[in-house]
Amino acid sequence: MTVSLGVETEGIDFFFNAKGVAVYGASATPNSVGQAILQNFIKPQYTGRVYAVNPKYTTVLGVPCYPSLKEIPNPVDMVIVAVPARLTPRVFEDIGSKGVKAAIVISGGFSETGPAGAAIEDEMVATAKKYGIRIIGPNCVGVIDTQTHVDSFFLPEYRCGRPKSSAVANISLVSQSGAFAAAISDWTSQLGIGISKIISLGNKCDVDDDDLLYYLGDDPSTQVICYYTEGYDREKGRTFFDTARTVTARKPVLVVKSGKGRRARAAASSHTGAIAGSDQIADAAYRQAGVIRADNFEHMFDMAKALAMQPPAKGDRVLMVTNGGGLGVMTIDALEALGLSVPKPSPELENRFKSRLPAYCAWHNPVDVVGDTDASRYDAVFDEALKSDEYDAFVVGMLLQTPSLGMDVTNVISNYQRQSGKPFVVVSMGGAFTTKAGEIMELMGTPTYATGEKAAVAAGALVEYGKIRYGKEFKQTSETEKR
Repeated sequence: MTVSLGVETEGIDFFFNAKGVAVYGASATPNSVGQAILQNFIKPQYTGRVYAVNPKYTTVLGVPCYPSLKEIPNPVDMVIVAVPARLTPRVFEDIGSKGVKAAIVISGGFSETGPAGAAIEDEMVATAKKYGIRIIGPNCVGVIDTQTHVDSFFLPEYRCGRPKSSAVANISLVSQSGAFAAAISDWTSQLGIGISKIISLGNKCDVDDDDLLYYLGDDPSTQVICYYTEGYDREKGRTFFDTARTVTARKPVLVVKSGKGRRARAAASSHTGAIAGSDQIADAAYRQAGVIRADNFEHMFDMAKALAMQPPAKGDRVLMVTNGGGLGVMTIDALEALGLSVPKPSPELENRFKSRLPAYCAWHNPVDVVGDTDASRYDAVFDEALKSDEYDAFVVGMLLQTPSLGMDVTNVISNYQRQSGKPFVVVSMGGAFTTKAGEIMELMGTPTYATGEKAAVAAGALVEYGKIRYGKEFKQTSETEKR
């Protein structure tokens, strides 16, 4: 068994790379959980073998159906369990006898319901341990892997969209809440955010946050790891933070943790049987482990997109370049509110800006190349600012409603980003035309946002992760210098 820092990772790969899957509780009843899960695996995108298990049928949706796993003539890598909780201990005897090493338990009715449910969960886990079976769940929707097309979500696609992987950025989300995992699947599919994996953990009776953190830390298809959690088992919580210290040194980890208040902690406990714990203690532990905490899901994915597409900043000095004065002022406000440094250019750099920009431009910070600009003014600002090495990150306002600014500005921005190796974040506010420009920017690897505030959150994450990644080499502006 593969163990590191108390984390057991053997068998976890089967959840994402299963070549043979059985749905225990597959059903011919329309709109049932067992039928919805089976439908995911008969799509042509999934290339592995699929089997149904239910003594009531010989076939379901054209898939061979067996009374038990032992009757299936071929190997099975993973079983998805969608039967009532009371049946699961017996089901796990069948799973173990077949030699299957991974099971996702979709069913509820376990420890989240009280002592009787907890007893059933304990019996199921004991059987699984006897046979060396890893479990995700119970009380979850399981996993989506956009690379292998493993998909155990019982939610039909017309109601819950499935995200796709991306050529430039892929994020994995681990969620204690199945509802949030489903909502994120739907939301990210609409926004076009690149997703590698979504994992709903439910009650976390076996596979836990730390097991997946260790696994995803080595997963080449995951660039940023995101978590939603309501709390940790005390022992497992310690190993999560120990593992995080090793993973965050090479890959960003973001978290949204609920349960800040007393009533929220009580709700979390009744939801999944979690121990929500002290929010202040968790916050301190996140900081020590290098985990970046986000206030909400929107902020987390704004951050994650930037961290997946751009290098971390080597310092906290940010230059805002824009062709809209109001956008520049609002974005600078947001950057300063996050504690970032937005210093004025040095007199030498200011003189170089003056020599290359019209006299009516503003060359402080933000640098406003004004509304009649074309791409050449952006080119001049980036050229001089990067040669000066006075800034560690760039936020670029790109308002394309003005007729003089063409799409060639996207090439200017992306070229300077690639050549410099410094992080760039773009703001492109507006309708269909500017949205298209943002899509072009992201295809070229530069994250683009609809507001200055969202871009500031993204820039803040690039700076925060720079502190984690570079440690003492990170250039931190003192409070005196900021003033």
